Amino acid sequence: MTNKEMKKVAIKASIFAAVSISLMLYRATTKHIMITDAAGVQIDRGGSENAYTLLVDKNVPKDKSGVLIIPLPKSVSSDNILLEDRYIDHQLRIYIDSREEGFYKDNAIVTDLDIVDNAVCVNQNDTGSVCLDFDLDGLYVNESSLTESSTIEVKFFKPSDKYDHIVVVDAAGGGRNNGAANGLLLEKDIALETALLLKNKVSREQNDEVKFYFTRQNDEDVDPEKRNALIRDSEADLFVELSASSSENAADNGIICYYNDRFFLRRLSNAAFADIMERNCASKAGAAALGVVPSSGDDLLENAGIPAVRVSVGFVTGEKDSINLAEKSYLNKVSDGVYDAVLEAFEVME
Repeated sequence: MTNKEMKKVAIKASIFAAVSISLMLYRATTKHIMITDAAGVQIDRGGSENAYTLLVDKNVPKDKSGVLIIPLPKSVSSDNILLEDRYIDHQLRIYIDSREEGFYKDNAIVTDLDIVDNAVCVNQNDTGSVCLDFDLDGLYVNESSLTESSTIEVKFFKPSDKYDHIVVVDAAGGGRNNGAANGLLLEKDIALETALLLKNKVSREQNDEVKFYFTRQNDEDVDPEKRNALIRDSEADLFVELSASSSENAADNGIICYYNDRFFLRRLSNAAFADIMERNCASKAGAAALGVVPSSGDDLLENAGIPAVRVSVGFVTGEKDSINLAEKSYLNKVSDGVYDAVLEAFEVME
């Protein structure tokens, strides 16, 4: 190794050491550690025979009013905690991998919040691992942190108080509802995969001004009323439904966007939103843009009351689309188009 190369290595080592020390000092002075958000994860929470109502202490310290405080066994760290925000069901679940059986039979949660309708502890096993299940009276954004005093603190906010813009994304179908189908190529799977890729895109971009809500994040049949309620309860500004199409003609390939033509919205019309969505998705995916079409019989679009669009990302029966729709890379491009279209729509609305 030459002197020049040795000098480069020494400089890199110094930089690495400085960054490492900075991180250590930061962690040492930081009181709160954010708990992993596991929204949409399906975990077996056990049966009701293993559950009991949590003790609640309403004697809250003055500086903790409006906060949910959950005591933890001393041995529990952030690695032993998993938070699941089931916002469509108005539920918050906190999974704690503990080794102290019966801890929550003797230790109460502390809060003066009146938004908690029900609080239950479900034993996951006989060694102390539990699921704390909170039923809320509505849809809330939560911020959770682990404190130095071995407690979890959860703060709740209305979505509109936390975010400038809110979008609800619906993956069509789910469960027994396969939607358009061609062999093993199912609309419900295509819509879900596109939604999950979009969710990943949102996480990477870390845009704190825009909040995306998803009606489903797994293969489950979500009740239409719950889908409508999510739009209403979140006070969403935009609604996007992801779907796929079928046709008797294999030559039908491309992206179509449907909109509600029954009413006109002042800041951004449904037709204008559909045009923005189709243009962005077709451009990103390199697919044919087949136009924007008034919807018929789509209750979600007709009941939305906000700029709403259903984007069909392709034909499961199409000669070209049937190949593309089976490729994750294609759906990822479509999801990029959806994301860009949402941002462009917000620019128009402003």
